[in-house]
Amino acid sequence: MKVPITELVREFVREARLSEASGQSDVFLQALLDDFQSSSALFKRDMRRMLEKDPAGFVQSACRILKASSEGPGAEYLMELLWSNPVMISSLVDPMLLPIKSAISLAQQWAPYDPLLDIKLLHIGFPSDSAAVCDIDIVRANRVLAIVNELPARRHILLPLVSLLHSPDPKVRSKATTLYGRTSRNPDWVRKKLSEADARVRANAVESLWGSESASSRSVLKEAVRDPNHRVAANALVGLHHAGGYDVVSCLDKMAKRPEPMARAAAAFAMGQILSAEFKPVLEALLKDANPQVRGQALRSLIRMKRRLSAEATPEAPDAAAPEVAPPDTGSEAVPPVVEPVVEPVVEGAPSHADKS
Repeated sequence: MKVPITELVREFVREARLSEASGQSDVFLQALLDDFQSSSALFKRDMRRMLEKDPAGFVQSACRILKASSEGPGAEYLMELLWSNPVMISSLVDPMLLPIKSAISLAQQWAPYDPLLDIKLLHIGFPSDSAAVCDIDIVRANRVLAIVNELPARRHILLPLVSLLHSPDPKVRSKATTLYGRTSRNPDWVRKKLSEADARVRANAVESLWGSESASSRSVLKEAVRDPNHRVAANALVGLHHAGGYDVVSCLDKMAKRPEPMARAAAAFAMGQILSAEFKPVLEALLKDANPQVRGQALRSLIRMKRRLSAEATPEAPDAAAPEVAPPDTGSEAVPPVVEPVVEPVVEGAPSHADKS
């Protein structure tokens, strides 16, 4: 299978957020491209030396030049050089260079041609030679987990994830739980995680069973429904809906009427995942809730429902469901306020599913 280097690098260049031209580096690299001769090892050597001397600066210069023109033998070699160097993978992790959605999209296109891309990303986010936890860039580490979570689940990442399950950082720990559970698909492991003190870990472990219809998975999900944390229980109900054989409608109706605002918001979130028409009146009522977080989650779920119905009415149109937002957490992280537009009752987050903490 031939790797579509040109297409992938061109998309990378299009999405890259670049600083202003740095001057000498851009001029020198542009001169190399203008005079490039594919048979000359000198031009290739000079480009490689520039890359080795300043990888991040080279990427910036290369992208600025390729944005202007990606045609010609010099540009073709430059794209091959970027592709073959680890700097491209490192660039996926740089939040200043690529928006997270662009990084995920590029990684998803890249993964079929590099089955070890997930391992390489994990090594960048969590280098094994780090002297201590404080050496890890938590922002980049969490971004790595968000990207890897959107790639096909491959069991070779389980071993690197084991140490992350005990990370002192709660976000790393909870995201690693999502990845480990989704990859292992082990209900017994999820059952053990239900005893974790951190509700985010329990919720993410339960979420990893979504789509599983085995009897053991249903048993664990039914146990998780009784969890005192609203988010864990809501995730369990979504999982049971997919597994079948459980009355999630009445359970979510009751949750939507509980006095705790975060429980009502969690119910609205779960309804937005299930997208049953039966939930529409409940969600419309929650739009008038006194709590802004409840109103915001109800609005997002109604938007998802409306777009799903529109997609079903027009099969040829792609499903443009609203972004998924994790049910609100009762921990120290505040849920961002929602600026509510004026909408009809029948009427974007973490990130994607990957960024739920």
